[in-house]
Amino acid sequence: MLTFKESFNEVIEAKLKVPKGEKVVKDYGKIGKTKATAVITQRTDGKFNLYIDGLKMDTFKKQKEAETMVTQFRQSMGLDD
Repeated sequence: MLTFKESFNEVIEAKLKVPKGEKVVKDYGKIGKTKATAVITQRTDGKFNLYIDGLKMDTFKKQKEAETMVTQFRQSMGLDD
């Protein structure tokens, strides 16, 4: 039986259409008051991809780097809550 987090991640992965071999590590949901969404996925080789509104933005070696990029994106677009 799947845990809540595992089942929730499956829903996010299906909605985002995450490529095979990747799994959702962190889902930011909506960014600010807009409908933009941000999701960080982990690849099988241990690298992390950042998707914003379903578009792959970049690949990072560490999850923390991807999280920092989301914060910078929010600030540059003026989307802080």
